Formats: sequence, C-alpha cells, structure tokens
Amino acid sequence: MVALAAVLGGAAGLAALKFRDSGEDSTTTTTQPPATGPGKSGKADASVPDGWKRVKDPAGFTLFVPEGWRRQMDGKEVDYTPDNGRHYIRVSVGKPDFENPYMHQLNLEKALEKRLPKYQRVTLHSNTFRDQVNSSLWEFTYVEKKGFPGKRHAIDQMYFADGGAAEYAVYMSGPESDWATTREQFDTVLRGWQPPPLH
Repeated sequence: MVALAAVLGGAAGLAALKFRDSGEDSTTTTTQPPATGPGKSGKADASVPDGWKRVKDPAGFTLFVPEGWRRQMDGKEVDYTPDNGRHYIRVSVGKPDFENPYMHQLNLEKALEKRLPKYQRVTLHSNTFRDQVNSSLWEFTYVEKKGFPGKRHAIDQMYFADGGAAEYAVYMSGPESDWATTREQFDTVLRGWQPPPLH
C-alpha cells in the first residue's frame, strides 16, 4: 500500500479482490514475515490487544494483525491471512482518482455486482474516519465459487489522507459463517492502522 504507487495502484487494491473472490486465478506468493516485537524500549506495547501483534509492513504502513496471520502478496496486493486467503486483511494505497471515497466505492461496486455471484450490499455510506470527512465504509456479501466456496462477507474502510495526497483502503473478507468474529477483528485492525509517512 505504500512506497506508494510502487507497491499498489489506486483502485487496484480493492478492485483486485474481484479476481480472488470470483474464483479467477491469481498468484499468491508468501514473503518473509514482517518485523514485529517490542519497541525501542524493549518492552511489549501495552496498546496491542491480547492475541494480536503490531506489524510494520515493508510497504511503510503499520497495523494490528491477529497472532498467526502472515503477510502474502497477491499480485501487487498486500494481504495478511492465517489460512492462505480464506480469511484476509488487504491494504491498498494510491492517489485519489475520484472526487471522494464514496464515489470511488460506488464505481467499484458497479464492477463487482457483475463479477461476484449473488453480490448484495449491506451498506455503503460516507463516514468520518480518523477525523477525515473524505471517508466511506462499504460492507457486502457474495458467493465464492472456487478457492473457498460458499457465502462470504466483506467490509472496506476507504479514506483520503490529509490534503488528498493519498487514498487508503483497509479491507477484510471471510466466510459468512463466522462474520461476527471477522467484524470484531476489523475494528481492531482499524484501531492499530497507521498509514505510511507521506514524503
């Protein structure tokens, strides 16, 4: 998501989910585990919830990830998953190419409605995230035919950074059967989220 456009491109982050979730082929390569552990003081970070770790991703962003989840690359996408993509966190960063994140997500939805079987919107609305009014939250369900067949549930928080220099999307997807757990995890991921420094 950072090292900005070099790692991921604008809409590519979220839009690429349609290839994985619709069951089309994608190449996933596991990379080295990210640097984690105590801070400079040598003490554990008390803000990290039990069962979680703080990850500083090689792309420059930081977030909370459940213990046992590992970094993978799906093309240019940065994912964290415990089970090779049945459950996953995806982070995307790019330069804004829409007036606001709400309009961006509406545009993405048009494509996903055609590609994801039984796509159904739960919500898609503007919100305020980290004091950024240019933000939008999108939640939806769909059916995956290949890979991990069955009904899935997904949620995406997208927002513009200060001054509109970058657009960030933090996304989670998992089976509908354990959505309550995934939804709670998403809130924790967002609490630990820090974008890469802007240069």
